[in-house]
Order: sequence, then C-alpha cells, then structure tokens
Amino acid sequence: MIVMKFGGSSLCDRDAVDRVAGIVADRLALRPAVVVSAVGDTTDDLAAVLERVRAGDAHGARDAARAVRLRHEQVMGAVLPEGPERRHAAESLGSVFGKLERLIEGMDCLGEVSPRSSDAVLALGEIAAAPLIASFLSSRGLPAEAVDPREIILTDAAHGRAVPIVDASAARCAGRLRPMLEAGRLPVIGGYVGATAEGVTTTLGRGGSDLTASLVARALGADDLEFWKDVDGILTADPGIVPEARPVPRLSFEEAAELAFLGARVLHPASIQPAVEAGVPVRVKNSYRRDAPGTLITRERSAGPAGGPSRAVVSIACKLDQILVNVFSTRMLGASGFLRRVFEVFERLDLSVDHIATSEVNVSVTLCETPRAAELASRLGEVAEVEVRRGVGVVSVVGDRIRATPGVAARLFGALGDINVLLITHGGSGVNLSFVVESGSVPLAVRRLHAALFEDGRA
Repeated sequence: MIVMKFGGSSLCDRDAVDRVAGIVADRLALRPAVVVSAVGDTTDDLAAVLERVRAGDAHGARDAARAVRLRHEQVMGAVLPEGPERRHAAESLGSVFGKLERLIEGMDCLGEVSPRSSDAVLALGEIAAAPLIASFLSSRGLPAEAVDPREIILTDAAHGRAVPIVDASAARCAGRLRPMLEAGRLPVIGGYVGATAEGVTTTLGRGGSDLTASLVARALGADDLEFWKDVDGILTADPGIVPEARPVPRLSFEEAAELAFLGARVLHPASIQPAVEAGVPVRVKNSYRRDAPGTLITRERSAGPAGGPSRAVVSIACKLDQILVNVFSTRMLGASGFLRRVFEVFERLDLSVDHIATSEVNVSVTLCETPRAAELASRLGEVAEVEVRRGVGVVSVVGDRIRATPGVAARLFGALGDINVLLITHGGSGVNLSFVVESGSVPLAVRRLHAALFEDGRA
C-alpha cells in the first residue's frame, strides 16, 4: 500500500487533474490511498468569506461564496463529461455550498464568527475537493471513492490548529480504509480536516493536508508516502534566491524536519512526524515532471557516490521577518530561576521562540515578527535589560554530518566574509548551524553559502 498526497496546485484545472489521474493510474497496482488539498486557492477564498462576515458585510460574503462555488462548477464542467459521475459531483458541490450559505446566514444573525464556525467554513474546501476528484478519477475508469476525513481523523477541540489523537485516528483509518483497499477500491480523502469525538468539524492548521496523509500512511503501515508538489523535491536552497539550486536526492527524517522548521516551505515540520515515527519512507515528487527522481526521506541518509562519504550539508534554509531579543542582567550570574521568569513572559504572550543562545549574564532568542513585540519588551523589562532588534533574518545550513566533518565551520565563515553575523546557534542535535543577520543580507548570505557548499565540487 502507498499513500499519495496532491496539493491544490495539482488540482486547479483540466490539465492538472489529468496529470493527477495519470500518476494515480501508474500506481494503481500499489494499492494507493489518495489525499487531496482544496482546489487551487479555495482555503484563502473561504478565509476571505469569513473576513467579510466579521466586517458585517454579509452581502459581500455571499458574493464571495458564490464565486468560490462558480469556480468549482467550472472545474467540474472542464474535467467531467455529462453522465452519472458529473451528476454525482454536482450533487456533492450543491450540498457543500448550500451549507456554506447557511453558515454565512447563521454567523450574520449571531453577529460573530466563532472558532467553531470558522473551522466549519474553512473545512469546506477539502470536503468539496475529495468527491470532485473521486468523480473525475471514476470517469477515467479508476475505482475511486470519496472518504469524508471527519470519519477517520479524530482530534481535540482546538479549533484552527486541532491536534490529532493519533492512536484513535489510526484505528478509524484502518477500519475505514483497509477494507476498501483490500477490495480494490481507491480511497480519495480530503486533507486538513478532522472532527472531535462529538463529531464537531475541526481543521489541523498550516500543513494540515500533509499531516492527514502522514497519519493515513502511519495507520496503514504504508510502504511509501508520496507528496506530489509543483517542485522537483527538496532543493539545496530557495530557487527564488539561488536559481542554481538543485534537488537533494536523499535526506534523513531529522534533516527534513530541521529544514521544514528552519524555513524550507516544501513540508511543514509537523506534517511528516507520524510517518517518521512509523518509519514510512517519504518521497517528495513533482506532479509536473513525474519521471524526475525527487527527494527520498528515510530514517538514515545513504552514503555518497560509490559508498563514500556524503555531503556534510544537504541544504540551506532561511527565514525573513524575524526579531532578535537580547535579555541582559547581572542577576543571572549564579542565580536560579532567572531563565524560568524570562520564558514565562513568552508563554504568557503565546510567543514561540526559534533559536536560543545564552551566556552567564545574557540570553538571546529569535522569533517571528509579531505585533506583540513592544509588549514583549515591556514585560521582559520588568526582570532585565532588554534589546529588541527587528528586521533580521536567519540563515541555516542543515546536515546530519556537520558535526562530524572537520573544516565545515571554517568554510561557512569564509563564505560569509564581510556579512555581519549577529548571533550563531548550533542545534543540540548537531544537524543545523544557524546565523542571524540583517534581513537585507539574507539573500547574499544564502548565495555565498550555496556557492561554497554546492558549486565547487567539494563535500
């Protein structure tokens, strides 16, 4: 068995859906389960509907909802010929968008958009996509059948970023999907969406559709989990910064998770965790170039060419729009409990810290740009002297052999040259080395590091 996940860009028009059908047909003998995102930019469009309701513009919200429905009907008309599959898809879309109209009316009457209502609206993109894609695959002679994700993904009630209950979801997935697969059916599952034990719709937050695929792969004990994107796998750097960036053939799970956390946008950090825990190999492939090898992610990275050592660094990631916070106090010297008081401030403000460096009298952290930066500085100022530096970025090199490869640090610092480095962190696992620099220096730093690490023929 394998699990295949297709993103919204793979489902946005007739050509894209034809590509998906061809890829699935090629793998039918492997007994695939298919997970799909919402079509195109539907989730963003539904978020815009909610914003109009919040602004008290119910009329505008209804217009926006009709536009979303029309786009789905246009896709349906383009990909499905007249016949029973098209009638079935039309009925499904009618049900989904009828519910959207009722939700808008209800939120307008109440004068609020609750987290529960927001999830009910945002979930409709994936709930609409699965039956539409299943109908199209069926029209192409594939034994596809849509599966409502709320039947198989059980979550807590944290609307907007619900946490799956892994073991219970695995039992539901296996109970619902295994009989279908054993009977030769092709499940098509909407990603991103789950439900509480009471049946209330939830959404899984950023990277939610990939997480659904990972949960399904774990539950089924899949032989492979394939993420079909619009890129040739995970690259050595952001191609928007380094046009010469190339696919990384193979990564360890740890390297992939670090890259995702540190800014590589191909996979969300949490999305592959269930597959990682179950040891399911992950492949990142390009739906526009199905024969391209892509990137394979496994427990351990393989050796380099001819069995020799592989590169110390596999890729470079970066984040812009970061904040550097320096907290200084002589009271830290030999004192207990100081760091606890500092990080309690971050916890109270619900702010997540990315990188940390400490000394006897100083702690420095980075975090994403936030409108609460001034409040953070004020509260930290109650326990120490504080400097908040905005407009910085983080450039990270990732590889599980950095620590074991002599001379890597010297090459990195040599490549950075005259770029002013504000902070350096080395992950406790030894898989990443990160540099905080001014935001304007990030592209130059990435290009220089890439040239030094990947374009001179050395490991």
